[in-house]
Amino acid sequence: MNRIIYCIAFLLICTVGISQDVPQVTNKIYLKNVTLHSQPGQEAILGSILIEDGIIAAVGNNVFIPFDAKIIEGDSMHAYAGFIAPLSYIGLEKPKESNEAPKVKRSGYPPNDVAGITPERSVANAYKKDEKTIANFRKEGFTIAHSVPYGGMMPGKGSVISLNGKDYHEAVLSKDQSMFATWKTARRVFPATLIGIMSKWRELYRNAELSHHHAQAYKSNPQNKKRPSPDAATSALFAVLEKKMPVFFVAEKHRDVARTLQLQKELNFDLVISEARDIDRILDRTKKSNARVLLSLDLPKAEKEDKKKGKEEKKETEVKEAEPAEQTAQAETNEAPPETSKAEPEKKMEKEEDEKSKQLKERKKAAIARYVGQAKTLRSSDVPVSFSYLETKAKDVHTNLRRMVKDGLSEDDALAALTTEAADVLNISETAGTLESGKIGNVVLSTKSIFDDEAKIKYVVIDGQIHEYEIKEKKKKSGEEGEEPVDISGSWSYTIEVPGMTSSGTMTFTKNGDSYDVELTNSQMPDETVSVSDIDMNGNVASFSYSPPVGGMNITLDNELTFDGDTFEGTVDVGDFGSFEITGQKDNPE
Repeated sequence: MNRIIYCIAFLLICTVGISQDVPQVTNKIYLKNVTLHSQPGQEAILGSILIEDGIIAAVGNNVFIPFDAKIIEGDSMHAYAGFIAPLSYIGLEKPKESNEAPKVKRSGYPPNDVAGITPERSVANAYKKDEKTIANFRKEGFTIAHSVPYGGMMPGKGSVISLNGKDYHEAVLSKDQSMFATWKTARRVFPATLIGIMSKWRELYRNAELSHHHAQAYKSNPQNKKRPSPDAATSALFAVLEKKMPVFFVAEKHRDVARTLQLQKELNFDLVISEARDIDRILDRTKKSNARVLLSLDLPKAEKEDKKKGKEEKKETEVKEAEPAEQTAQAETNEAPPETSKAEPEKKMEKEEDEKSKQLKERKKAAIARYVGQAKTLRSSDVPVSFSYLETKAKDVHTNLRRMVKDGLSEDDALAALTTEAADVLNISETAGTLESGKIGNVVLSTKSIFDDEAKIKYVVIDGQIHEYEIKEKKKKSGEEGEEPVDISGSWSYTIEVPGMTSSGTMTFTKNGDSYDVELTNSQMPDETVSVSDIDMNGNVASFSYSPPVGGMNITLDNELTFDGDTFEGTVDVGDFGSFEITGQKDNPE
């Protein structure tokens, strides 16, 4: 089975760009007749946008069309300022984690790099213009990202980068703009605990203060003073001391937020709480700190309805209805009821277990609801909100944002989180975040409002370069007008398309009550199969996942297939490796 996944993963990892760059022979782009969402809180109007030399030259309902401009007919599509990711790993390849213990002489005082302390590192050294996350997020409307390096408690400095797909020196908007920090402990060396990280932070910061003070004193009067020679890590913290460089600190749980706020209070640095998932419990303290907040957009999946629940309830009803008839029959025959004393404790135990299971599900459902509602909670308390994308897949961004809007977050606040608030956190509001003359020519055109479930992004303009995306018609689900329920039983041949190569095989679906079981094979290893039971069916959409270990890694393949007669199409999501198209047809159609 592992060899099947190796085969599929190998083919899918080799991904390429998913947009078409429209050939341009002019430096002028005219987006004609679009619905302008110039900035959050401003009423949308029908108008046009002129971009010259990568800069917005004019916006409104009476914009002159240059004779040499490339015209894109907007047809009332919705236009937004390019979206901004205030914290991400976009453009970086995720490093492989090693299980080997570090080889150090003294585990209590390891070298900085072994301890995960590398504040001198710049994301510039790890950025790759063709890394798949750039194309993936660009397809979702993102035009600018603040990317930070992978690492331990203090991985290094982040930069603000245009997602134009160019080399770092051409893409960077603000180099070494931030310091990135986490509560990630070191493996088998100090700091191996959260308390150790707090202690190390204090040590590094105080040493930097002393060294910085010495450097300033030497600069003003070098006589009779030893020439300062701080190490690279200490020097890198000077900008943090001077509050010229904010610290983006990952603090997921409320206890992490509390520790982070304690450090900020002691050391007095400019703080951006990042990737927060549980901050509403410590909201008052967060507000008093004046720290900015980036909520994680990696939401937990919504609870699915239990398919067996309806059957069980129906069965219980039938049993209850049958009981009076049984009692009457027993009375007429003067027969004693069967022995039930032994069964009663078992039934009582089952009932208690069912009650505990029900309570657990209710608590889980409430936790998910609270998590999804955190953005609304913060905004109702006048706390500005944007998002971080360290753990968020590009394809989930709009789905999760729409969940928040349906839960009560206003569309203006949601749009601000993608644009103006994100720009403010990165201190680039003068050049990005709104559709205004003089700002960078970053524009997103979608077929409908981005908060509409049916919205599709058609164009993304970055620095005046057009990226066009194919809009596929969404197939109707069974039960909608004109569609009949589908039966997917049988054998289907599938092909997963990756430019230059393919992965193919068969899927055999077997009816199992209201659901299906599926067995998968791969053409390169037809004798091996992968089995998945009780797949999720929603109309004519089948969804199923499997996570076999591959080379020490747990790779999850998430399949979503939409069936239409004797064919299907859909996507296979392979976690960090990206999402890929899959098509199929029935082997023996009737």
